[in-house]
Amino acid sequence: MNYRRSVCVAVSAAAATLTLLSMSGAAQAASAQNALKSSKAKPSATRDSDRDGMPDRWEAANGLNPKKNDARLDKDRDGLSNKAEYRAGTNPKRADTDRDGLPDGWEVANGLNPRRDDADDDADDDGLTNGQEYDLDLDPQEEDSDDNGVLDGDEDPDEDGLTNTQEYQLGYDPAEADSDDDGVSDGDEDLDDDGLTNAQEFTLGYDPENADSDDNGTPDGDEDQDGDGVSDLDELTAGTDPMDAGDNPGDGSPGDDMPGDDVPGDDSPGDNSPGGDDTPGSDSSGGDNSGTGGMSVKVSTVPSGSGLGNVSQWR
Repeated sequence: MNYRRSVCVAVSAAAATLTLLSMSGAAQAASAQNALKSSKAKPSATRDSDRDGMPDRWEAANGLNPKKNDARLDKDRDGLSNKAEYRAGTNPKRADTDRDGLPDGWEVANGLNPRRDDADDDADDDGLTNGQEYDLDLDPQEEDSDDNGVLDGDEDPDEDGLTNTQEYQLGYDPAEADSDDDGVSDGDEDLDDDGLTNAQEFTLGYDPENADSDDNGTPDGDEDQDGDGVSDLDELTAGTDPMDAGDNPGDGSPGDDMPGDDVPGDDSPGDNSPGGDDTPGSDSSGGDNSGTGGMSVKVSTVPSGSGLGNVSQWR
């Protein structure tokens, strides 16, 4: 009886062992299958099925085909290939990843950050922002893009009397001499109606958009910067320097055409200048015969001893 019990126990134990082994094998197989599915669903960060230099995971996340070599394509036409976008960390489906108005390709080519809004920065300190340099096709990393000795901000490509920086300040187009097509160049406009042109205001240090730049109650055109008693506007009109007290109308300055200044070529009354006027009392060359009251005298003479000698005619 003991013998039979022992055999039954042994058989039961063997059956349990086979069951456990069977279950372990199934579990291992299931685990392997799950791992395979997981690897297919989530490729590793470095896997590159098409060997195009861009990981499958990055391509899939950015709408590219991880099974097709598309490294050289430029889907968003921003100047960067897909592979270059991967290296720069930019979006291959968006031409301007940081949305600052500057294409990714231009930013990368010019040493700017295509993932940061830096359009308003001035990388080369030339007076123009990166965005303005892009608009004018200049180098944002070179203060003098054409190496002509003039800063990019101080250039005047449209020759209207205003620099690039000044044009942007006033809202003009630096590439158009007459931005509003009104027949007056941007430099000759008078935005604040103070009598001074925009170009003159900048020259004198005034604000072209404020008729009274220093808020002292006197319009900019009526100011007298050099304190010579003549307004800035009158000096500019006369051709003298409103910032030089020694150069004002009436002092004999070249280009000044004021009465009495003795400037050669001036025909103003009483100026005594060469080729000047014929006013009474002047010493001008080719002047008048003043002192005769406007009359001329004709005198006739006769030989000595004849007793005759008279004024023959007055007129």
